[in-house]
Amino acid sequence: MEFPVDILAMLSHEELERCAEDYMSDLLHSNPDEAESFALSNTRQVPISVSNVGTVPMYGADLTHKLLALFAPEDPFTAVALYLAGQWWAVEDVLKTADCSRTGLLKVKTLGERVVLYVLNRIMYRAKEMNKNEVPFLCHHHSDYAKILWKDGEAVGFYSVKPKGSLCSSFLTQRYMLPVMDSIFVRKAHRGQGHGLQILEDFVDSFKEDTLGLKFPLSHTMYKVCEQYLRKYPADEDLLWEVEGVGGPFQRSEIASKIKSMSTRGKISPCLDTISCDSVCSNTPQISHFFMYSSNSQSFFFFFFLDVEASVHTVNELRRKRLREDSEDKEIIPEKINRLFVLFSAIANVINFSAPTPPGMTQETMSKWVFRFALILK
Repeated sequence: MEFPVDILAMLSHEELERCAEDYMSDLLHSNPDEAESFALSNTRQVPISVSNVGTVPMYGADLTHKLLALFAPEDPFTAVALYLAGQWWAVEDVLKTADCSRTGLLKVKTLGERVVLYVLNRIMYRAKEMNKNEVPFLCHHHSDYAKILWKDGEAVGFYSVKPKGSLCSSFLTQRYMLPVMDSIFVRKAHRGQGHGLQILEDFVDSFKEDTLGLKFPLSHTMYKVCEQYLRKYPADEDLLWEVEGVGGPFQRSEIASKIKSMSTRGKISPCLDTISCDSVCSNTPQISHFFMYSSNSQSFFFFFFLDVEASVHTVNELRRKRLREDSEDKEIIPEKINRLFVLFSAIANVINFSAPTPPGMTQETMSKWVFRFALILK
């Protein structure tokens, strides 16, 4: 059985609205004594009449495109079904798919996916699962960057982003100075399963800027997700920022610093300080050679290990998120090498040196590794 997200893949807004207009025209001329009803998933029957059927804007303040919705008599503000592709669909069924390949986080592209995003945000989150102290998300625009989290044939969450350079709705003449995740939601039945961290990782993978923003104010739960991320990828502590407005220099604060401050005050469990020197040194190769060269105009310091190549491959305590998916057959060189492993400082155009060569390594090979480290640490 196909569901709206599968059926609407090739339809346009105009075709969807034309179908809804034809239905409303028939409903207006129907006999009120022979009113139809719609069966919800809990076998409850909702009568269908002019009094409880109406249009809702699909994109919030943008009234260009609308959906035909059915409301229960006792709650005239929350839709229980949408009229899509010639028939009524319960909002729970709108979130389903028959496409088994639709799994994980997928970018919203089709009209059907935009309808799913609307139901998740406007009905499931705002009307049913939003906590009293939370600020509701605005309805997404038809061109907003968003991804839906699909799991076991059902949409269970989403997140949206304002890319760098896009217009800010609060400041019509200003543009975002960095990518900002402005909404994130996972249905309550699927929380506690790592989906928040999965979404944050996907956000980092999808945008390659050096700084990424999360819209202010962050909830306590979102701080916990960021805490988990920074525990997993501590070298990214300068990547994530809590952002107000367009994210100017004075409109952002480093999330890692805020988490550390909250840990100190006992508002959040500590984690960023758990990677101690002892835990890092436990896997540190033994230093076999130390070489220092200096003159009036040049200086050069270098710690050299017995197994240099092994040290490069095994350093992962300060791994960045964007390197975690490198294939195993590729050489993994973290962007930041821990200073406990390598210390290098060079001020010269040309450096000449002579140092003991480690066993099994020629002078040429040693020179290659020295300058390779220099390029990495540059």
